[in-house]
Amino acid sequence: MLAPILSLLTYITTSVTLTPSDLSNSSGWHGDRSVQLAKQQNSAIEQLLSTNECEGCNLENADLQGAKLRGAKLRGANMRNADLSYANLENADLENTNLENANLAGSNLRGAELENAYLRSVDLDNANLNNANLEKVNLENANLEGSNLRGANLDTAYLRGVNFRDADLQLAILENANLQDANFQRAILRDAVLDDAYLGNTNLRNADLRNASLQDANLQGAKLAGTNLRGADLKGVYLPDGMRNE
Repeated sequence: MLAPILSLLTYITTSVTLTPSDLSNSSGWHGDRSVQLAKQQNSAIEQLLSTNECEGCNLENADLQGAKLRGAKLRGANMRNADLSYANLENADLENTNLENANLAGSNLRGAELENAYLRSVDLDNANLNNANLEKVNLENANLEGSNLRGANLDTAYLRGVNFRDADLQLAILENANLQDANFQRAILRDAVLDDAYLGNTNLRNADLRNASLQDANLQGAKLAGTNLRGADLKGVYLPDGMRNE
């Protein structure tokens, strides 16, 4: 009985022994995978810079600081954590792109198409978004301090916790937008459309809302100290105290 067992153990030991090369090959697989991904990304960056097109590409963590990408076609691309600070993306197509945590400070996105883009926690400090289409975007907790959003379309956008301090949103469309906890301190919202928008607990201190339309908007808990509402349409608005203005 003992002999067959010893024989079986000897067979197992000799059959599954791993050599040093086997172990190095196992760890090397992961290294090869990383190298392969890096090569693919570098290839995508080269494609973008040479053709101005890279729809659906993986450009995560890409360094595109100051890149000239006017009119670039980047629909559906993954640009999470990418550095696009001071890049020229005027009239670029960024519909359905993932730009979460990307750095777009000082970038030019004038007239850019960003419908349904994912821009959570993106940095757009002092960026130019004049007449850009940001319909249905997710900009939760993004920084747009001092940015130019004049005439931008933010219809039905998710803007909770966004920093719009000192931003220019004159003539911007924010209809049906969720602006809960957003900061509009000293922002210019003159002639902007905020009908049916939710502005619960929003900071509107010293903001300029002259001639803005806020029909049926919800301002419960909003901070309005120093806010200029001269000429604004407040029909049906829920005021900070919860009362509805008829």
